[in-house]
Amino acid sequence: MRTLPASPVLDAWRARRRLDRLARALRARGWVAEPRYADLPPLLRVYAREVPAIGDSVLAVRHLDGWWFRSGTGVLVGPCAHAEFAAERVGLLLTPWGVAALTGREGREPGEG
Repeated sequence: MRTLPASPVLDAWRARRRLDRLARALRARGWVAEPRYADLPPLLRVYAREVPAIGDSVLAVRHLDGWWFRSGTGVLVGPCAHAEFAAERVGLLLTPWGVAALTGREGREPGEG
């Protein structure tokens, strides 16, 4: 049996649904998650409120083994079926950048030499 190629409109709708779940999980962890759904592909802009200039864009992409969240850097952060896990991974990717921006030093707390 032959399968038809997926519709880009239907895939965009599915991606938005998955990104909405990820956005809720990220917001629960204190991140700002702004949907950018006007263009294709839909994406989610994620950043810390204290450092809005530093963030990432997350997409929901379809792979042979299902839907995955992918960072704008190309890193697969987790399967879409596990939005909580993916939110944790996005936080792990962004936290060092935010700390460096806030402290002026990579990974050091204010007052450390």
